[in-house]
Amino acid sequence: MKKAIWLILIVFMIIVSLLYLKEHNSNRLSEKRAIVTTTIYPLYFITKSIAGDEIVVKRLIKPGNEIHSFSPTPTDLVEISHSDILITLGVKIEPWVEKISDATYTKLLDLSAGLDTIEGSHHHHHDGNEHHTGNHEASEHNDKRSIDPHVWLDFDNDIKMIDRVSTKLSQLYPKYKDRFVKRATRLKGSFGELKLLYSQGLKECKQDTILVGHDAFAYQERRYGFEVESIMGIFAHSRPDAAKIAELSDMIASKGLRYIFMDPIESSKSAIQLATDMKLTQLPLYTLGNISLRDEDSGIDMLKLLKINLSNLQKGLECR
Repeated sequence: MKKAIWLILIVFMIIVSLLYLKEHNSNRLSEKRAIVTTTIYPLYFITKSIAGDEIVVKRLIKPGNEIHSFSPTPTDLVEISHSDILITLGVKIEPWVEKISDATYTKLLDLSAGLDTIEGSHHHHHDGNEHHTGNHEASEHNDKRSIDPHVWLDFDNDIKMIDRVSTKLSQLYPKYKDRFVKRATRLKGSFGELKLLYSQGLKECKQDTILVGHDAFAYQERRYGFEVESIMGIFAHSRPDAAKIAELSDMIASKGLRYIFMDPIESSKSAIQLATDMKLTQLPLYTLGNISLRDEDSGIDMLKLLKINLSNLQKGLECR
């Protein structure tokens, strides 16, 4: 009788242990699946700032890499396949994400919907009416048109993206919703503060034009009223011809420009040569499609770099 009781107890303990291990392993697997992948640095910064340590946030394009010529590798596909969602700016800005989604069966969160965008062919001397909101009708109407991808340099767009990311993370991981919402509110406040600083800091300036290496600042040009002349196009790997350099040289002389703005993680021999020939001082102006590994390791983030941008814009535009 005692032997039978002991046998029953042992079986019971084994069953309890197995149930515990099953639940424990299930929780561990659930934790492992709490992974979100983003494409570029601004989306990573926003998502990581909201997710905190509760969710693993990864990014496809690593620090220091050029974003416009990115092509995913097999390793990237494996990493994405382990993610709950891929956060992107959509196929019109990042056309390769659709193939990734199909290949990995990973759901996409397209943040471009509802953003105030500018046509990729927008010329800086045109008026500010050549943009559209990202509603459904505008999207259908502009399917064959390119969009200037640097949407994160409009702080209202950042605030909209913060809301979208916070909502989606709260749906995916509801037990952390309160934390997500709190962090998102704080982050929106930071971008709201930046918007005010830029509006006030660029209000009274002697100069009305800046010269940049990479044509990434149409959103701030539209928002704050200065003109941007660029050596390269919207994509940092494009190159100017001799006629373009001659035209820029005449413009620099006629406007009395003293500075040329360059993103430190980009390199342009044409820009450096023009700066030398025209005796221009180089100032950093971060496009923020990516960030250098050195800056990231030093604790410098998107918000800090945007404040550095403001300080240098005030210098280049000779603002009070």
